[in-house]
Amino acid sequence: MEADPDRTPLQSLRRLIPDLRVHIKWLRLVWVTAFLAGIMEFLNPFLLKTLTDTAVAKQVERFWQLVMWAGAAMLVDAVLKYFTRIIATRYEIYTIRDLRNRVTDHFQRLPISYMESVHSGDLVSRLNNDIDRIAQLPRRANELVKQPVVFILGFSYLLILSWKLLLATCVLIPLSAVLYDKVVKPMQSHSQKELEHLARANAVTQDAIQGIYIIKAYNLQKLLTRKYQQIAENVRKEGLEIDRRRALEFAVFLMLRYIPQLVAPLYGGYLAFRGEISVGALIASNYLIWMVFIPVETMLGWIRNLREVAPAVERIFEILDQPAEYGSSGEFIPAKNARAVSFDAVSFQYGEDNKILADFTLEVDEGQVVALVGSSGCGKSTVLKLLCGFYRPQKGEIRVMGHDIVQSGIREARKWVSLVSQETYLFPTTIAENIAFGRLGASQQEIEEAARAANAHDFITALNDGYQTQVGEWGSRLSGGEKQRISLARAILKDASILLLDEPTSALDAQSEAVVQDALERFMRGRTVLVVAHRLATIKNVDEIVVLDQGRLVERGTHGELMGNETLYQRLYLKQTDLEGDHV
Repeated sequence: MEADPDRTPLQSLRRLIPDLRVHIKWLRLVWVTAFLAGIMEFLNPFLLKTLTDTAVAKQVERFWQLVMWAGAAMLVDAVLKYFTRIIATRYEIYTIRDLRNRVTDHFQRLPISYMESVHSGDLVSRLNNDIDRIAQLPRRANELVKQPVVFILGFSYLLILSWKLLLATCVLIPLSAVLYDKVVKPMQSHSQKELEHLARANAVTQDAIQGIYIIKAYNLQKLLTRKYQQIAENVRKEGLEIDRRRALEFAVFLMLRYIPQLVAPLYGGYLAFRGEISVGALIASNYLIWMVFIPVETMLGWIRNLREVAPAVERIFEILDQPAEYGSSGEFIPAKNARAVSFDAVSFQYGEDNKILADFTLEVDEGQVVALVGSSGCGKSTVLKLLCGFYRPQKGEIRVMGHDIVQSGIREARKWVSLVSQETYLFPTTIAENIAFGRLGASQQEIEEAARAANAHDFITALNDGYQTQVGEWGSRLSGGEKQRISLARAILKDASILLLDEPTSALDAQSEAVVQDALERFMRGRTVLVVAHRLATIKNVDEIVVLDQGRLVERGTHGELMGNETLYQRLYLKQTDLEGDHV
């Protein structure tokens, strides 16, 4: 996304205010300690002036009293700064933690269609790089109170001591502020580009890790390296431009600091020589200059921070603005005498031109086993994905146990469904924990029973660490058949009444397929099953075969009924049988 040049940083950051106020108690403590710290900072020039004037007047007794007060003030200031640091750090950590949790929770609830439209590396970059940049705001929350307090007290005291000296030293503030704004204004655009390039770099790195087998097999290392280097070069350019702006910013700061620092002793000495201010006031004024200009510098620094942070906030809210998955979260109670699964005139397409299903209607009774058959791209797997609520149909209704999954809530409907697909995913943790994801809180005994039902127990116990074996990223330490059996054990543990099988054995060798198929057949008993099979010979005994062609239901019946006529199913079956015979 390109940064909006007409949008000010404050307009972008205003939406972040509720997140910054979540821990309002800590924020209030930060501001209270910051307020007290500002007052303590003011005591330094006040005591310095008083001590100096008392020493010049040779008021010995009062001088030593003031020294004691100054020591006490230093002790209080040290303790106050200690607690300010602790409180401010806690506020920052808690606030950023909650923001990360909020973003993570939200994109977990986003529809699959959105997740497929963005690179996972970009999402990870937003969660890390962008939020790290946003952390600058709560980190500097104490300055919102402290620096104005310091400025007001320093300005007021300097005005009391000498309005002429105040005017001479502050005359450059407006000019410096204008120059500073011109220097840092482009930072918003450069920060936006830098974050986007970092996200692309993160995406390329993730591709290089996840696609390592293909990269090595096709010798794509140099291509990936060049791609990453080009993105890294873009990051470098934006980083250097931001650094150049910061150097110019520092030059403005130097002008803001050192010219008044030179004016104050010279002009202040002249005023002291004329008797318009005391020696103590002259010494104190050199400290008061910093109390006036450091807050100005700090607040100008805030402008830079706001411009750098604004693009990160916009990128985070791009995620938070995405609508979550459809459906309510109401109670899901199966309707009496309802069909287990029902598709009523469902139409669905990916994008504008890729139509998959057209007026698809299907009813499956409880306990019935139905196979979905058809050529590649006819919509078989899409039927299962729609039933899982991964996508929302453009037309028609999908009901589970008599309830429209849109109206009743897809998250509740999913509790009644188990999916076992050819795309097996295992989390990079132990075998036991991967199985336990089927039903959180399951006991070890229940996990092992599910593994036995999936024909997985024997190979698991043969491993050195048994059920505590780490499967590796994407289950890389296990074979395809082993991963599929663990996936099946997870579905068995869930014990849902509706089972969806999306070519679960298509990627397996004959021996592994036989083992998994045996476990599946036992698990299917008494359940409502929709199965997509690549080998038609494995579905001859199902209750009903549904044939799809170009997204439409064109035939249905048993294997015998469909083979007894000139049907699309018969042609597909005979073609596959001939191919398998030729292969043999």
